[in-house]
Amino acid sequence: MGWRMKSRKRLDYKAIFLGLPVAAIIAQDRIIMDCNGAALNLFRARRRDVVLQPFSVLYPDLDEFEAAGRRMEPSLIGGVPQDDNRIMRRLDGSHFWVRVRGHAFNPAVPHEMTAWLFSEITEDRDAKKTAISLTQRERDVAALLVDKLTSKQIAIALGISPKTVDIHRGSLLKKYSAASTAELIGMLRA
Repeated sequence: MGWRMKSRKRLDYKAIFLGLPVAAIIAQDRIIMDCNGAALNLFRARRRDVVLQPFSVLYPDLDEFEAAGRRMEPSLIGGVPQDDNRIMRRLDGSHFWVRVRGHAFNPAVPHEMTAWLFSEITEDRDAKKTAISLTQRERDVAALLVDKLTSKQIAIALGISPKTVDIHRGSLLKKYSAASTAELIGMLRA
C-alpha cells in the first residue's frame, strides 16, 4: 500500500540548513546570525569572518549597504520577497554579480529577522532574464569598474586589451544610459 515510514525521526533543521546547496544567510537587524557552507564558499569566507558581523561586510562599501537597506525595505514591509541582482563583495575583496532573494519574517519590522538566498549570476542559467542583459565579459568589466580600476588595470586582470575594456565600458554606458563612468558605477551599485 505504498511507502511507509518505519520510524519517524526528528528532522535536524540546522543540519539541513547548513547543507543546502544554495547560499543562504539568516540575519537579525542586518547582522548575520548564521550562514550555510554554500554561502561561505560563495563569499570566500570562514564562518568566524561573517557570523555575528554586520551584513555590510558583503557589500562594496558602507554607502551601498545603507542604500540597499533603504531600497529593500518597502518590499519587505509589504511582505513581498525581495528579488534583486546586484554587485556584492567577497571577503577576498573581489566584487561579483549576484542574484539575491530575501524574505522578512516580520513585515512590520522588516529587518528584524530575514532570510537571504544568493546565486552568482555567472552560474545562473536565468542570467539572460535580467532587466539589462549583460554579456559575461560586460559583467566582468562592470565588477572591476566598481573597484575603480583603470582600463589598463582591468585589461591586465581579464587578460584583454585596454581598448577592448573601453569597448565594454562604452557598451555598459549605453545599456545603462549613463553619462559618465562615475554615474555608471553608481548605477551598478544600485
